Amino acid sequence: MRQSDKKNTRNSGAPAAFWEDKRRQYLKYYRGNRLRGIGTVGLAVIVTLSIVITFVLSPVDYAKVMAGLFAPKTPGTVSTVLGGGDVSSEEPESGFQVTVKFTVAPLCSEPGGKKKLQNTAHKGQSFEVLETSGEFYRIEYIKSCFGWIDKYYVVREGQEEPALVDPHQPTELTGSSASAIKKICQDYSAMGVGVAVIKDGTVQYTYSYGYANKQQGKKINADTKFRPASLSKIISTLSTMTLVDAGKLDLDRNVEDYFHYKFRNPYFPKTEITPRMLLNHTSSLDDEYIIYTGSNAGERLKDLVVNLKSYKSQQPGKEFSYSNSGFGIVGSLDEVITNMPYIYFTDSVLFQRLGMDAAFGGQSLKDKNNVADCYKVDKVARARSVLVKDRVIREPGETYILAQGSLIISPQNYAKLVTIFINDGMYGNIRVLSEDAVKEVEKEYLKDDKFRYCLGFKKTTAYVEGHDLYYHGGNAYGVYASVCYDEQQKSGVVVMTSGAIGYVDDYHFYTVCKKITEKCYADLIDK
Repeated sequence: MRQSDKKNTRNSGAPAAFWEDKRRQYLKYYRGNRLRGIGTVGLAVIVTLSIVITFVLSPVDYAKVMAGLFAPKTPGTVSTVLGGGDVSSEEPESGFQVTVKFTVAPLCSEPGGKKKLQNTAHKGQSFEVLETSGEFYRIEYIKSCFGWIDKYYVVREGQEEPALVDPHQPTELTGSSASAIKKICQDYSAMGVGVAVIKDGTVQYTYSYGYANKQQGKKINADTKFRPASLSKIISTLSTMTLVDAGKLDLDRNVEDYFHYKFRNPYFPKTEITPRMLLNHTSSLDDEYIIYTGSNAGERLKDLVVNLKSYKSQQPGKEFSYSNSGFGIVGSLDEVITNMPYIYFTDSVLFQRLGMDAAFGGQSLKDKNNVADCYKVDKVARARSVLVKDRVIREPGETYILAQGSLIISPQNYAKLVTIFINDGMYGNIRVLSEDAVKEVEKEYLKDDKFRYCLGFKKTTAYVEGHDLYYHGGNAYGVYASVCYDEQQKSGVVVMTSGAIGYVDDYHFYTVCKKITEKCYADLIDK
């Protein structure tokens, strides 16, 4: 039969037996495939459930097993800049001692730090590690009471920070240079002045003039502490960068991730605010409402930072706008990260650690008597008794008017802290910051026709001729102060007054501080 005839036979009809046979073949094929499909899916479900149940119920820590498989095989160390010493990547799980390096350290009921205990550990206490989980150690903090402590707060036995060798031994300035500075102080009716001069990376000279308390005839000396107002912001920058080094703070992360509540400029509700913006004055936070109205009323920070009155109508991160509020909140940020009051945090990472009598709160000062009153030329604006009064210790995160301007410190100790930036993060034999952290501080983020803006500092060639300087000024209650340093020359000058005539120039430099600084550079540094 021809091909065309076969086609016609199929189309025209075939015997019923033929089509019944085809139908049975198809049903057999379909049922077989369906059973195989059901079997395959069932087997996959059973295998998946078995794996899940094994991982959940097995005593074996498979996470650690997997981490071990993919971990680098070569031994190494992880540097812990804050607190001194390196922590071995091959540390044992238990059976070794750790010592608390902070004034206070929070304890948690579970590893991870979310469930805090009321009890805390204190500086110098030692504990045996019973178990390790991630970044936490399990310890017995009181007999039969157990908790977890973050590795950040402790140092392992045998890896303690070396005893500080302080290289800074300044001498009191005398002679013609001292006489010239004295004349400047008199020209501006300064009540009292303290000066510290950095040369070749160390504090080499100090100068003291006038009165810490005129009524009592108490003179300024090299150890007299001042309240240098906004110079506090530089030390707040320094302490905050230790958290960056420790991996606790990301400069470009949304601050809401740390505060755990809404923190947005209502004018720009889609724009995140970051720690970097707080530190380089681009956060768009205004001063009046937070610093004065909010703090005086005792409002909580989470309510202030969503209020339209707390912001300027400029997009965060785009424009420099000097903000005391922003730096006050830097202190709150440090508190929520460490779960410590800002006073104790700065004591631990800077002042006590480096053997300095300085503080953001009066209760931390060792010598409360050698503190200069603040004068508006000849009238007391803020007395020593007020300056050294104990600060109220608030819940961590609520101290939002301290870090911007409440530091109490001597010019020579302040200058010693400035040398940390000059010497790539080192203070004597102690590393306070990493070189990368210093570079981050000194990086220029924005500029205008007068300044280039960094973290905390401004940079300018207008303060001292022939020098490109990192600079900051401060004034409050009649006090005028300034700090500057030349990173290339490893030089700098710190000037603090207890009161003077506050003339300013077109750059808003305080004339009395500028003239003293220029004289120090001319006579002591550039000679």
